[in-house]
Amino acid sequence: MKRVARIVGSAGLLGVLAWRVDLRGVAGALADVAWGWWLAALACYFLAQFVSAVRWRSLSRPLGFERPTRSYLAYVLAGNFFNLLLPTSVGGDVARAWYLGRGSGKGSQAVLSVLADRLNGLYVLIGMAFLAALVVPLPPWALAFVLLSAGVAAAGLALLWLASRERQRPEPCQNPPVADASGSPTGWQKRWHEMADALAFYRRSPRLLGSATLLSLAVQLLNVLLVWCLAGAVGAPVPLAFCFVLMPIVILLTLAPVSVNGMGVREGATLLLLRPLGVADGQAIALSLLWFSVFLAAGLTGGVWWLTGRLPRCEVPGDAERLCGDPDQGRAGQPATAA
Repeated sequence: MKRVARIVGSAGLLGVLAWRVDLRGVAGALADVAWGWWLAALACYFLAQFVSAVRWRSLSRPLGFERPTRSYLAYVLAGNFFNLLLPTSVGGDVARAWYLGRGSGKGSQAVLSVLADRLNGLYVLIGMAFLAALVVPLPPWALAFVLLSAGVAAAGLALLWLASRERQRPEPCQNPPVADASGSPTGWQKRWHEMADALAFYRRSPRLLGSATLLSLAVQLLNVLLVWCLAGAVGAPVPLAFCFVLMPIVILLTLAPVSVNGMGVREGATLLLLRPLGVADGQAIALSLLWFSVFLAAGLTGGVWWLTGRLPRCEVPGDAERLCGDPDQGRAGQPATAA
């Protein structure tokens, strides 16, 4: 039912935009795209994915995973493909956890590494939006949204910190004891202990978190350049400084579970944010469509790896389903740009 609601949400938002915006202006902007700028944006995205793979590797190695960076990059690209293909919001993250943990007996730790990777990128994204909103004029609704996101993020960080203090065991990657026939300890108890252990380990590793945060900052800077390049592709007069709030606000809005892959939300938010700059509606919609086309191109690249058999067929693990939660919840870094 939630999936149907998302489809209806995207269809409704796109229908409103089609009704309120001159589609000839959109078509004209797309016809005049400077594809060199688009290729530059695509290069920024792929470079951001590489840096994301390095960040994920740094966060997963202490949990007992030893894979080359190229494997992490392949898993990230495959995750992008599943994000486009699957109707669920966490499909790509579940696939990434499955590929990392397959055959290791550490499925829960693999899921935790993906969650840590996503959360680190999300917090940097929110922090960037908050700092940029302090110096870049924004419409009242956008400023309120940024402040609300920052408040929720701060509360969530406090809860994570308190949860991590419950566990003091120094080795987070030890496998939990196997439950006996009576079902004690329960699966949820074991997984909570694993999660708390991992959180405690990260809390005691400020250098690791610091390096991961710097990598997340590099990812988000590349995403800012991506949006600026796309503005150049459609000839929209968008200053680079404004992209520091345009990119994170639009990405955060697409996390709301009201659409499929952010379709409709991305276009509407881009339009509303760029109108005060004097950007034509057709150019704003064209920019958002090109933005999605970059995600699509990267996702199809991961699909080629998967379809040609270079990656094994992914089977959704039970641990991933339970730890990731409701598959219709908004994911912490969709699209991969967010993280």
